[in-house]
Amino acid sequence: MKSYLTKTFAIILFTGIVSCSKDDLRQNDLKQQKDAVESLNDPYLLSSIIKQTTLFYQDRGWGSTKLPGAVQFTMRNFQGGDNYYSGFKSLDDGMYGAMNILKLVDASIKLADARGSQTHVGIFTTFRVLLFSFMTDFYGDVYYSEALKGREGILYPVYDKQSDIYTGLLKELDDASALISSGTETVSPTYDLMFSGDKTQWLKFCNSLKLRLLMRASVKMSDAGSKIAAVAALPIFSDDADKDASIAYVGTTSVNSWVGGSNNWGSGGEFERRRPCKSLVDRMTTLNDPRMKVWFAPIEFPWTYDAEKNGVTFETTDPNGFTYSSTWEYVDLTNPVMAAQVPNILDVDKVYAGFIAGMNGDFKNGNGHWNTSAGGTYGNFKVSMYSKLFQKNAHALLRAQIMNKDEVQFILAEAAAKGLISGNADTYYRTGIKFSMARWGVSDEDISAYLAQSVIALPGDAAGKLAKIAEQKWIALFSVATEAYLDLRRTKLPDIFKNGLLSTYTFPLRFRYPGNELGQNKNAYDKGVATLTPAVDDEFSKMWLLQ
Repeated sequence: MKSYLTKTFAIILFTGIVSCSKDDLRQNDLKQQKDAVESLNDPYLLSSIIKQTTLFYQDRGWGSTKLPGAVQFTMRNFQGGDNYYSGFKSLDDGMYGAMNILKLVDASIKLADARGSQTHVGIFTTFRVLLFSFMTDFYGDVYYSEALKGREGILYPVYDKQSDIYTGLLKELDDASALISSGTETVSPTYDLMFSGDKTQWLKFCNSLKLRLLMRASVKMSDAGSKIAAVAALPIFSDDADKDASIAYVGTTSVNSWVGGSNNWGSGGEFERRRPCKSLVDRMTTLNDPRMKVWFAPIEFPWTYDAEKNGVTFETTDPNGFTYSSTWEYVDLTNPVMAAQVPNILDVDKVYAGFIAGMNGDFKNGNGHWNTSAGGTYGNFKVSMYSKLFQKNAHALLRAQIMNKDEVQFILAEAAAKGLISGNADTYYRTGIKFSMARWGVSDEDISAYLAQSVIALPGDAAGKLAKIAEQKWIALFSVATEAYLDLRRTKLPDIFKNGLLSTYTFPLRFRYPGNELGQNKNAYDKGVATLTPAVDDEFSKMWLLQ
């Protein structure tokens, strides 16, 4: 076990390596790949790959505000450049984070293949596709066919065209599905942190991932409908009993705890800096969405136009048993300081409110928070914080997520609404909503009441259906901002691009390549940039998927 941990640690060190010589860096990469395949064990590797990959995805979906801000889930009230996409201007090393895990994945595939472990080869290949799809979806052309071939002497891999990468990834998923189906070895429930050794769930995950990629590339495929229909007929996430591709937090160390818990954000300052966006809160309020009370805390000092309510305190207990105290404050126009905030007072006689999209991150007076001296460094008494749930190190509702079964149902709903498959869009749509709400602990009774509302019904026209499906999928992808961003970029739905203060900002379309690529793999980098439209490595250039 000690040998395994030492070797795994060597594998994941790559992100911290900075070398003045590109040859030194590539030779070190080669050494790591050789070390990675010595004396390792499939179950241990599976556990490590699941953990590293889920944490990698969840950090981008919640831990960082770059993507949650872009999709208007989270706004910052301090150092808030992510409120208006500033983080996309910087070079992004996420590609290397994915590659670090891929080194372990490829080593695992070779080991499992040598041992005749077909099921494990299929599972590891599914993770390989997931991580390469992350790279190409966020950057464009990346290395794929020559990636991780240092042992064959390829130290400067070429970038493959995104269209070729997608062809390869879909083929790999076909192979993975066949291997998982035909494999006879047992998957250890002890080390399978995701599905407890259930091979059927791994098969469903593999096929569901293919469905995601097919929908993402559907506008580039003349036969997208037949391909999506073929996968929809296979085992995919579709049943109440199906698990999501996610893992629970243990809550004992900073690594195995939810990012907002005391093991990571002990002071609470970072928690207070992050608030729900008005776009999300307003939409959920209009829809009477019960998830709102799970996700958001009541405003500490909500505004009221009723002078008789001024100073009246009320208590709220949310569905998870967390309690909050709120005190109404009258909009007193005779108070000059308060009156000066009237243009900023957007939510009155409401218990929940969010920060307006695109607002300046150092602007304390969101929703007219006039008494800034009492608010502390990051405080704001007029806008909701996230619920106390998100300050826990571990909780049944907090999981590191890659793919949830509600996402799969919304993909099928979109495909049906577009006429790509013959299924019933409304059935898929409502099942997606049900799965999402159940995942956050909403009762069956409340789910039924929500679905019975006329505002939830799908319109008769195709465009209306797609808008409604996209809106509900956007809400369901809360805390999974990686997928919410890629979906918003692909569909332009829901139409939130000019919300709040964002009318002068342009929505970013990709991550910029890591800086080391320009310095250490320039020929490949130049060819990758050349396929963008325009051929510039910035956040607004279009990759093949968007051209």
